[in-house]
Amino acid sequence: MSSEHSKDPEFELDETYLEILRQLRRDSRMSVAALAEAVGISRSNAYARLNTLVESGVIERFTIDINPSLIGKKVSAFVFVSLDQSKWKQFGMQLSALSELDYYAVTTGEYDVMLRLRADDVPGIQHAVVDVISQWECVRDTETVFLMQEQDSDFDLAPQKVQPATLDLLGVLKFESNAARGFRDGLGAED
Repeated sequence: MSSEHSKDPEFELDETYLEILRQLRRDSRMSVAALAEAVGISRSNAYARLNTLVESGVIERFTIDINPSLIGKKVSAFVFVSLDQSKWKQFGMQLSALSELDYYAVTTGEYDVMLRLRADDVPGIQHAVVDVISQWECVRDTETVFLMQEQDSDFDLAPQKVQPATLDLLGVLKFESNAARGFRDGLGAED
C-alpha cells in the first residue's frame, strides 16, 4: 500500500474515514466501488483509505452478525461472577467449555467477570448457571439478569454528534446463587 498513513497508527480519522467506517458498519461486504460511491470519493482513494484502516488496526476484521433467535438461542442473560482470586486460570479453562457462552468481560466492582449466555430457553440458562457455573470451585457467587430486549448500538462515529441513548425498561428477572440468597436472608450468619 502506498498511503502516507500506512505505518502510522496515529493518523487523523477525518470525516471521510469516519464515513467509510459508517458505511462498512452497515454492510461490510460492500465493494470498494460501492463504498467509493457512497462516500463520494474515487475508487482508488477508497481503496487506499480502506487499506490504511486495516493496516493501522482500526478495522480488525470483517465479520457478520447472527440473529441468535433464528438459530434457536432465544433467551439471553448476563451472569455476573465473583471468583476466588487464586483460581483465575481454572475459571478460564472451565469457561472455554461452556457452550452457552456468547461473550465475556473482566469487570471492576462487586463482580469479577460478566458473561453473556444464550440458550434455547430459560431452563437452559438456569442449567448453565445453577448446575454448571455455580458448581465450579473457583466461583464464589453469581447474579443472573435476563435480557428482555437487545439492540446493537448504531453509534455515530463522530463524538460531537452522539445523542444520549434512551431505553424503555421492560423489567428484569433477577436470580441469585444459593450462597448469595442464604447470606441475604441471614441463613449463613453466626448465631
